[in-house]
Order: sequence, then structure tokens, then C-alpha cells
Amino acid sequence: MKDEFIYFDHASTSPLSLEVLEIINSSNLNYWGNVSATYKFGIKCSIELESVRNNIALIFNSNSEDIIFTSGSSESISIVFNKLSDNFKPENIVISEVEHQATIISSNILKKRGWKIIEWEVDNKGIVNLDKLENYFIPKTKLISIIWGQSEIGSLQPIQLIGKKCKENNILFHVDATQIISNGIFKWNDLNCDLLSLSAHKFGGPKGIGILLTNEKSRSILRNSDIALTHEYSIRQGTQSLPLICGMHQALKNISGLITFSNYNTVFKNNKIIFLRDYLINLLKDNKYVEITGSIENRLPNHLSFILLNKNFLPIKAYKIINFMSDNNISISSGSSCSSSNKNPSKVLTKLRLDNNKLFSNIRLSFGEQNSIDQLDKFHTLLLQCIEKF
Repeated sequence: MKDEFIYFDHASTSPLSLEVLEIINSSNLNYWGNVSATYKFGIKCSIELESVRNNIALIFNSNSEDIIFTSGSSESISIVFNKLSDNFKPENIVISEVEHQATIISSNILKKRGWKIIEWEVDNKGIVNLDKLENYFIPKTKLISIIWGQSEIGSLQPIQLIGKKCKENNILFHVDATQIISNGIFKWNDLNCDLLSLSAHKFGGPKGIGILLTNEKSRSILRNSDIALTHEYSIRQGTQSLPLICGMHQALKNISGLITFSNYNTVFKNNKIIFLRDYLINLLKDNKYVEITGSIENRLPNHLSFILLNKNFLPIKAYKIINFMSDNNISISSGSSCSSSNKNPSKVLTKLRLDNNKLFSNIRLSFGEQNSIDQLDKFHTLLLQCIEKF
């Protein structure tokens, strides 16, 4: 048990199952050709690609043409923002105050092109404030882009309600669902959105492949008008990686549970992951040295984040806890891996209106199927040592 490697960072990336790896290897052996080639072998690969695309569409209860293969969520987000800029004169884009770095970067690029970026204010749990909807749903708003499940603090946004308002106001709606899909499958039409981004490596698939879900309205905007591309409905350039796509399909098939909605709140089916998260919450909730960040009620099922105080009630820097846990073969993180080397305080934590001395102290655990109660007990024992040690 002493030397067991314990991984609590599935929000960063998730391990491949042997089943997914076997599918990737089989596709590499049998369908390694270029799907755009017009000879028999190329056509064979193209038929397989469209078969997999159709099977993925069935999983989401969508049309096959709704599925656009990309390299992952960051590219999908970049495509959405860039194509919007290509097709409309600069007006307004609305994002939340707690978006992922990929959305912030894409927004900043458009800001330099003359677009006005409006940040939707969040409360101290990181959930968008619904009191002043009139500030965001205005005629000049062309796109609203919202992260469904926040990677640092786990809070869930009311994306179905936002989508309904977008439809009523004829505003394009994009959802960053990168952290969601490992927790269950959703039906595409339930979401009321036009565009949605996914990365396979977050739900047990390979790195370098993802999906941009679209509809007829959004595809007409995304489609390249300068040249008729042969790939991905003229939306995305580059030869498709059929082995990675096949691996992603298998990873999607391995996901259990259906995501539903109740009064616009996201509802996940009870499972082992939720049990593990709630078990840890119960261990920590009465600890006066622990301050949970984000929402408890509207939270990613596989996610828990908090700030740990030392015995003098001063926040412990996250890197100290991460390094201590790593020395004990436990992997945790402080939040988004894409910005973990940034020397500045977390923008997300800043928007929660936390005290300045806590902005470098958030730690995050995110769980997977291989995690266990025994592992959480070991983590908890070591965490109590941190209170005394630091």
C-alpha cells in the first residue's frame, strides 16, 4: 500500500483503458490510409470514418453532420471564435468571469479585432448571476460562450436556461463541456445550444482528438466560404486521425449514466464517483481548517476543491500540499493544468472575491473509476499532517 500510486487529477487528463488502446491499435493496423483518397483503400477508411461518426451521433441523439472532429476543446473554441469574427462585423461577445484559458485567449484575440468582450459576473460560488440578464441578452450580442463545469472550482452553470434565453434572442450559444462528459452522456437537443466543445482525453480517450458539436444554424456560420474543404463539412482543415476517432468512440461507449435537467439545474445519475466525492466532503466539512471552494449543490460529480489552513489559520500555498502529496505517491492539482505554471493568482479565484492571501491556495481533487475509499482515507490522513507541517 505504501508504494501505491494514487491519481486524483482526472480533470487534467484521464488514463486510457486497455479496451480503448486495443481499438486504437486495431484501427492503426487496418485503417491507416488517408480518408480523402479516392482509391479503394482510402474509400474503405472513409466509410469507416463516417460509420464511427454516425455511431457517435447516436450516442448524443444528434445527426451525424452535427459531429465535427477536432484536436480537442481548445481548437474547437478557437474555431468558433475565429469563424464568428470572419462572418460578422465586430459587436459583443459574452463569456463568464470563470472561463477556461482557451476561451479567454480566443476572446482576447477578437478584442484586438474590435469586438467588445463582456464578462458575465459570477457569485462567490462561481455561478453566473441571473439577476441582470438584460445586460447580456442585447441585440449587439452575437455569441454567448459559457463553461458548463468549471475545472478549478467544480461549479456548474445553468446552461439549459442560458440556451433558452439565447434562442429567444437569436444569439449563438457555445458551451465548453470539457469537464462534463466523463460524468455522463447528454442528449444534444436537451441543451438548447448551437455549439459544444469536448476533449477525448478528459473521459478516457486519447489525447489530440475531440468534438465540436454543431447544428444547421452554427454550421452555416462555421463553414469555410473561401474554398470548399474536403474535411469536416468545410469547417476544419487537416487529415482526420481515424485511429484516435475510433478510440474516442470507444471511450464514449464506456461512459455510463444520462445527464438530465431539473429546473434548469444539471442532474447526474448517482454512481461510485459521486459517492467518493461525498465521502471526502463528509470527512472535511466539519474541519475548521478547510474552506471548500465553488458550489456544493451544483458541482461536478467527480470534483472537490478547497483551501487548507494551517494551525494558525493561515492559508497554505497549494504547491506545498501538491509536492507533499506527490512525495507520498498521490497526484492532485491546484486547478487548470493549462495555467498551472502561471505566476499570477488564479483569475477564477479572484472572481470569487477571496482574500488575496488565499488566491494561491486552492487545491483540486478529481476522481475516476479506479479510485477507492482506502485511497481517500490515506489522502485525508496526509492532509491532516499538512495542517501541522505547514
